Amino acid sequence: MSSKYPEILTLQQAAEMLQISERTIQRMLKMGEIPGTRIGGQWRFDREQLRAMVRGEWKPEPDQVEMAERESLALGVEIPQAFLDLQQAARQRLSDHEHDDDDDD
Repeated sequence: MSSKYPEILTLQQAAEMLQISERTIQRMLKMGEIPGTRIGGQWRFDREQLRAMVRGEWKPEPDQVEMAERESLALGVEIPQAFLDLQQAARQRLSDHEHDDDDDD
């Protein structure tokens, strides 16, 4: 199946694909809510990761959450408590999952 979008998307292409504004994507990036990578000062997105996100199959990785925390501090923006609570719950689930995998060995 041929796709209108390449494997790696620009910010504009990702916004078009998701049918949201570039500004919304930038906000989501700051909060660690969307998978993206900064390359040479520009954001790039993996098409399949975005599709997984839309399907609810993508979850922020701890390092993305930590990056959002650092950026928020650098910008002088307070992170909402609800986000911090979600972050803590996600870390706990990851930790529990890793322990479950260790028990299977």
